[in-house]
Amino acid sequence: MKGKILELKQWLKDSGKEIRRMKDSHKNYQRMGYESAPWNSKRTQDYSKNLGSLCKLRWEYRHKHIAYSELRGRTRAQIEASYPYEGRNGWHEKPDESWIKRIKKEYLSACSQTAEGGGL
Repeated sequence: MKGKILELKQWLKDSGKEIRRMKDSHKNYQRMGYESAPWNSKRTQDYSKNLGSLCKLRWEYRHKHIAYSELRGRTRAQIEASYPYEGRNGWHEKPDESWIKRIKKEYLSACSQTAEGGGL
């Protein structure tokens, strides 16, 4: 289990770095005016692709972070204490509980298969 949890922890670290890199790239695209380019231009396609990938990775990171933290014994209130669920235009949404349960189940089943009574 420790190997599986460490694998998840490493994924979170690597993804955090990738999110920061993509965020910097997104800011550069905004500074260069990519979002106001014609809709069918290469610049707009690059901007849209980066923004879509960034949003998808952030969403996945959030769910895996919640699952990892709960597996480590944190409560949801501790994990998302300052997260605003009611943002502007519904931008901040509540996490998908079924996805979090699937992630936790995957890592807990790995625990039961590899360790006998060992902790996280």
